[in-house]
Amino acid sequence: MKIELQENEITIVKLGPSQEENGVMKREVTFEINGIEFQRNIILGPNGTGADFSDPQKFYMMNKDQVDASLIVYLSENHLYDNLENK
Repeated sequence: MKIELQENEITIVKLGPSQEENGVMKREVTFEINGIEFQRNIILGPNGTGADFSDPQKFYMMNKDQVDASLIVYLSENHLYDNLENK
């Protein structure tokens, strides 16, 4: 599934298992941008929504805010701003 975020095209490659850490549910998700794969731990909503989804699109729709926030941090940390290259 492709996500358009800050003028970057990002693909959800794989959903890993959910795990609980100090009462917080997380799920490792593998993404791809510009041919480079990377993993992010996505904190799931209070009701654990998304923990049982195997379809990336359903997972993203139910956890959009958490996924987007994690990806924005990744883009910022790695200075991936496609929109600056086009100017």
